[in-house]
Amino acid sequence: MVKELTGNIDVERQAKFLKKYKPDIIFLQEIDMYTQRVYSENQIYTFSKQVELPYRTMGINIKYKNGYYGDGIISRFPIEYSTNYLMPLVDPQNEQRGILCNKISFGTTKLNLFSVHYPTNFEERKLGTEELINIIDKIDENEIIIVGGDFNIGIEKVGKHKYKYEKSEKYVEYEMLKEHLDKLENEEDTWFSKNGQGCIDTMFYSKNIKLLNMKTIATKYSDHYAVYAEFEV
Repeated sequence: MVKELTGNIDVERQAKFLKKYKPDIIFLQEIDMYTQRVYSENQIYTFSKQVELPYRTMGINIKYKNGYYGDGIISRFPIEYSTNYLMPLVDPQNEQRGILCNKISFGTTKLNLFSVHYPTNFEERKLGTEELINIIDKIDENEIIIVGGDFNIGIEKVGKHKYKYEKSEKYVEYEMLKEHLDKLENEEDTWFSKNGQGCIDTMFYSKNIKLLNMKTIATKYSDHYAVYAEFEV
């Protein structure tokens, strides 16, 4: 999730960096809980504590080295409902990815929040998008939807820890989602590695919510930049 040049994970530094932006909700991907590589730390708890947002949930996608790995949502407001949907696989050897869903209420206003980490396989991304659309289509039209995360659009895995990225004017997965939700029009690169770089992190939101502000936040503590959006609810 957060790596310095040494390869060591430093969740506290990343959380303190984001805290100055005073977020109300944070979508996280590639979270470890109790795994050997993070020395049995509960990353979602540590991040929540350091950024001073008290409510948190984690969607577990796989078991990994005595612990768990998946996505998270951290909130300033109580989370009344949480569930995690597993994305379909075309090959059982591929890494399982998920769709973490949380619901938050402000009186009669209801927010449906989705933290996603898409596969590095085109067919699985399409199937995952279809699954996400099936879920959001069942939500009442008066409720608000925000989807955020790492969509891995344009990326294909070509070997162990090796990927290729191809930029395109249009992506099938995005076009599918844009039939149901508005897309944050961020264009700056958000992912950086020796395999390439590109804008693969973004947000989608329902048409009954107004976007006030957006920006890409550069950080030296991760191979991904953060995507920030402010909405009127």
